[in-house]
Amino acid sequence: MIVLACKSKMGNCPTEMDSTALLRALHRILRPLVALLMARGMRYPEFCDLLKDIYVEAAEHGFGLAGRRMTDSRLSLLTGLQRKDLRQRRETLPAAPAPGAGPLPRLILAWQTHPAYQRGTGGPRALPRQGPAPSFEALVAQISRDVHPRTLLDEMERQALIRRDDKDRVVLRQAAFLPRDEADLLGYFGANLGDHVATACANLRAAPQKGPFFERAAHFNKLSPGALDELEALARDLQETALQAIAARAQALQARDADRPEATGRFRAGAFVYREETPS
Repeated sequence: MIVLACKSKMGNCPTEMDSTALLRALHRILRPLVALLMARGMRYPEFCDLLKDIYVEAAEHGFGLAGRRMTDSRLSLLTGLQRKDLRQRRETLPAAPAPGAGPLPRLILAWQTHPAYQRGTGGPRALPRQGPAPSFEALVAQISRDVHPRTLLDEMERQALIRRDDKDRVVLRQAAFLPRDEADLLGYFGANLGDHVATACANLRAAPQKGPFFERAAHFNKLSPGALDELEALARDLQETALQAIAARAQALQARDADRPEATGRFRAGAFVYREETPS
């Protein structure tokens, strides 16, 4: 049974009501994830093994005691795993993947927001493939020195992110990087949903005090299909505009702080639209 702690004049007291509410929330969160796992062929035993590793990782990184080593005994107490299982898992625990975006989304963002790569009338300009800035070659060099411009050009053509005009210039075809390869899709799935869950969990753990992160949603029901269409279009337009403004400002701040040793932070602002139509 899962029990949450509540604060009272007598200290921490477990409440069955909180446990039930948490289980209901977890059921709603995990149900679509489990459906995805089954669709991808991952069965319960594999997922269970993954959960065991994550329990150990979370305990070691977030529940240590100051000045004291995390022992197998304490790990067993925190996670509920047997000590004989913990030793092997601690030895083979994989390193957490480093967060961050690949070169393609960063290149598209710079192309859309850097003043040198904008048309006079607004929007990203068509670029010659080589030469000094503004050119595709110079833009790639601004983003990364580890990837050859031709490699990125070929990949962007393969994904239909760019086209060539009648002057053999490179033209950006879409306003944002929308991953199509399975590896890219799963990377964004993990990064976006992972940060959203981290946001919600940090806010929940801070309760009843105000949470550290902004998190809002607008939810309405009893809507007709036409109303859903209108609201979805409105939400897409407004959120796209907001994200473009945030991205432009982030790009400018990133350039300003490029040489500052304290510039090690990470930021993500997300947006989503969900709709569901149930039979009448």
